Formats: sequence, structure tokens, C-alpha cells
Amino acid sequence: MAEPAPHDSQTNMQTRVKRIGFAAIILSMGIFCSRILGYVREAVIAAQAGAGAATDAYNAAFTLPDIMNHFLAGGTFSITFIPLFASYISKNEPDKAQRLFSLIATTMGIIFTTIVVLAEIFAVPLTQFMFPKFTDIQIADTVRMTRIILPGQIFHYLGGLMMATLMARGHFTPSAMAPLVYNLLIIICGIVLGPSMGMTGFAIGALVGAFLGPFLIPSLFLRKKINYTPLVRFKDPDFKKYIFLTLPLILGASLTTVDDWLGKFIGATMSTGSISWINYARKLVLVPIAIVGQAAGQAALPYLSQLSAKGEFDKAADTLHNTLKNVIILSFILIAFFIILAQPMASLVYERGHFTPEDTLKTAGILKILAISIVFWTTYTVCVRGFYATQNTLTPLIISTLVTLCSIPVYIALSHFFDLQGFAIASCLGMLLQASCIAIFYHRKNNHFKPLKLLKFMGIGLILGSFTAAGSYGGLYLTNYIHIDSHTLTLLIQLAVSGTCGLIAVAIPAKFIIPNELNAFTGKIKRKLLRKKAHTDNLW
Repeated sequence: MAEPAPHDSQTNMQTRVKRIGFAAIILSMGIFCSRILGYVREAVIAAQAGAGAATDAYNAAFTLPDIMNHFLAGGTFSITFIPLFASYISKNEPDKAQRLFSLIATTMGIIFTTIVVLAEIFAVPLTQFMFPKFTDIQIADTVRMTRIILPGQIFHYLGGLMMATLMARGHFTPSAMAPLVYNLLIIICGIVLGPSMGMTGFAIGALVGAFLGPFLIPSLFLRKKINYTPLVRFKDPDFKKYIFLTLPLILGASLTTVDDWLGKFIGATMSTGSISWINYARKLVLVPIAIVGQAAGQAALPYLSQLSAKGEFDKAADTLHNTLKNVIILSFILIAFFIILAQPMASLVYERGHFTPEDTLKTAGILKILAISIVFWTTYTVCVRGFYATQNTLTPLIISTLVTLCSIPVYIALSHFFDLQGFAIASCLGMLLQASCIAIFYHRKNNHFKPLKLLKFMGIGLILGSFTAAGSYGGLYLTNYIHIDSHTLTLLIQLAVSGTCGLIAVAIPAKFIIPNELNAFTGKIKRKLLRKKAHTDNLW
């Protein structure tokens, strides 16, 4: 059989990168809009309850559902299911792919529902065990909201499975839409029910949103693309393989998840409001992580899975290199914005109602440090997909668990000596270690992948990030001479001027340092504008 011509191979790579880029854009747009709604959600919560015992209880109420979701559904959401499903698609065996969906949805759905019922029954002792420093009132509030939120995890699980199926087929729109509806329902229920029910209204919104968003939307998209038949087979080879791949994710622990839990557990031992301050800062920093890292990782996984199934590991490595280069450079630019503009960001999103200027300073102080971890989060999120694409979840399990176990004492020690800032520093160090270990060990799995290239990308990102920070700081300095009575308008002007100055400052060196990436980006924008103009002209 003739080898493909170098030109054809290069064309295929460019096509694959474009497809990943297009998918990433769809997911990024959805995640961006979702995070904007997330800002609104947190702003409404901050205005109604500030940062105190009630919001600590609300945030704590998500701990048990999140832990249960991690240990039972961690392998389903586009990690272990997509490679299995995509392997059948690449082999042109759609009947087996549909049977796999029915098998996992039914069998795991029964297990998941059973665990939810048990969690509902034992919610009180479990909450008392996790938050021993909480008062009796906080325990009662946390248990009540936990029991409301728990059933929603069933909808998240089944919806995640459906969205993974659609992504494996190249359909990314439902994954972009689902979180929008979820956040919107939390906001609506919080506004409508909050005045009479307090934070419980937001918990109800989480349950209703889980059904209408993550569950209902993908089910509407999927109903004509796959035939679901209830199928329970605990001894089925496909189910055993799924469990075998999922077990490492169930038994293991990753800092991307444990960091959130530690924020609640350690925050509960600090002054009242600490859980909320950490959570508010974390919500802000997770936006670029999700938009850049999560979107790129989700978009790349189906293509990496198909390449790995065909044994084309060199092309998989090239795909990862190209994806990581864009992700790392963009992460450094975003880090610069978050460090310089942490305080106006936190103030604009949260400072109203019961959320005081002191709360803003606490949140911004954590945010400035946590922002550094953006590049480590996004690098890990994309790089670990290389393992998942080869249906290897054991190696990431071992790496992530060891890193987590080593990091926990660091979290405790730094939080004890440096309080909230110490927690943020520990988070950055832990994610740095986890991302580094994943990249190095993936090289051992696929020697076509070169971790040293990531250092080169980070060097470029650091240079461009420095220009961004300088421009953004200059813009922020200029806005100090603007005096307007409206606090909100002042913040908007600060962010707009500083953001624009930062973009201008980075655009000039980017033209010389990364001309190809910059031209590709501006070319996409020009093509979109031309298409819109042509469409408008046709209407006239």
C-alpha cells in the first residue's frame, strides 16, 4: 500500500487542526456565555447573601453531590466513553456504538440512582463528618440543600453521556447550550425564590436547571441519531471494559477536582466567609480555564481517539503540539489580565448588596495568585487527553493520585501559615506539578510528543503576557484620572480601557513572534465579517 504523500499528510493535519479549532470555538462560545451567566449567578448570590454562613452552607451543599459525581461519573463525561464509542465509529460499526450507549446508560443509570437514594438517607452524618466546624444551623441548611441538589446528579450523568455521544459524532452544539440553560435556571429560581427561601431557592434552581439543561437539550438532539434500548448486562464485555477504564478515575484523585474540595474543607477551618471568598475567586479563574483548556481538550479528544485507534501516534502528537501551543500562549495573555485587573473584576461581578469592599479585597487577593495556575490547568486538561485517547486511564490515575497526596500537606501547611494566600499558592504549585508529570509521562507513552516544546511555548507566552500586563497596567493607571459618580460605570471603563491597551500592547510583538497564529486568527475574523457582509447585501 502506497504511503501518503507529504503534501497530503500536511493537508490532513491542517484540516484536523481546523476541525479541532472550529469545535473548540463552538465550545468556547458556549462556555464563555455560560461563564458570563455564572458571573451573573454569583453576583446575584453575593448581592442577596454576601459572604457568610449562609453562602458557606450553600457552597458546602454541592460537596457531596460533586464527590459522588466524580467517583461515579468521572469516566463518562467525554473521558472513557468517547474513545470506546469513537473506536466503533472509526471501524464503521454504528450498531455496536448504539448498543454501547444503551448498555452504559441503563446499567450505570441504575447504579447511579441507587447511590443517590443512599446519599439522601445518610446526608446528615456525611455532612457532619465533612464539616465538623459548622454550627447546627449551618449543618441543617447544608443538609437541606444537599438533598435538593443530589437528584440533579442523575440528570448530569445521563446528559453527560448523551453529550459525549454527540461529541464523538462531531456534534458540539448541545455541549455548548446545556450549561447556559443550567446557569440561567439557577439565576431565575434564585431571584424568584431567594427573597422567601434564601439560598434554598438557588439549590432548587440547580435541580431544575440540571433537568432542562444538561439532560433535556442533548436528549432532543440525540433522539433521531441513536436508538436507545434498555439493556442491563453487568457481565457484558463492553461494560467490563468501560468499568476497567473508569475504575482508575473512580479510585484516583486529581487536583483539578480535589482543589475544590480542599477549598471547602480548609476554608471551613478559617474565618467565616473563607469558603465563599475562595469559591468566588475560583469561579472567576475557572472561566479562562474552561474557555481555553476545557474547550480545546474536549474538541481534540474525538480526533485524538480516532488517530490513536489507527496507530497514528505521530499525528496525534502533532495535533497535541499545535493545540497546546495555542492554549499555552493564550493562557499567559489571560493570566496577565487577571493579575492586573483582579480587583476591578471582583468588584464589578460581586460588590453589591451584602458583598462589601472588604469581601472584594479578600477575593481579589486570592484571585491574583490563583490566576498563575491558569496555564498549568489548561496544559494538564489538554495533555491528559492524549492518555484518554489511547484508552489509558491507569497512568493518569497513578500520576494524579500521587501528586494529590503529595500536595495535600502543602495545602494544609501553607494555608496554616499564610491563610487564604497560602491556599492559593499551594493550588498553583500543585497544578504545576500535575501538569509537568502528565506531559513527561505522556512522552514515555508516545515518544513523538516532545515536552520540551511546551517550555518553548511557555517562553513565548511569558513574553507576550508581559507585554499584555504592561499595556493593561498602563490603561488602568490612565483611568485613575477619570472621576465618575457611578461605581459600576467606573469599573466598566477601567476594564475596557485596560483590556484594550493590553490587547494593543500584545498585538504588535505577536505580529513578529507568532505571525502564523495571528494571521490565522485575524483571517478567521475577516472571513466571518465578509460572510456577514455578503449575507446583509443579499438581504438588501
